[in-house]
Amino acid sequence: MNTVTAKIMKRLALLVVICLAFVCYAMGNASGMVILIVVGFILEGAFWLFGARLFNRKSLHSKNHRADDLLINQT
Repeated sequence: MNTVTAKIMKRLALLVVICLAFVCYAMGNASGMVILIVVGFILEGAFWLFGARLFNRKSLHSKNHRADDLLINQT
């Protein structure tokens, strides 16, 4: 699969996950079902964990290379 298409699919999947989390929150609050609120927390946690990996991968990668370059230049 094309890298651009893969990135778009990952971002759409994250959008679906956060939308499902909000739906679970809303349905859980409206019906009083605690399990839906817990599922909403789990889905939101997945959004933040996987979203951070997706969007910060390049910045973390470039920071590691800069730190390696500094170590090489000091020796």
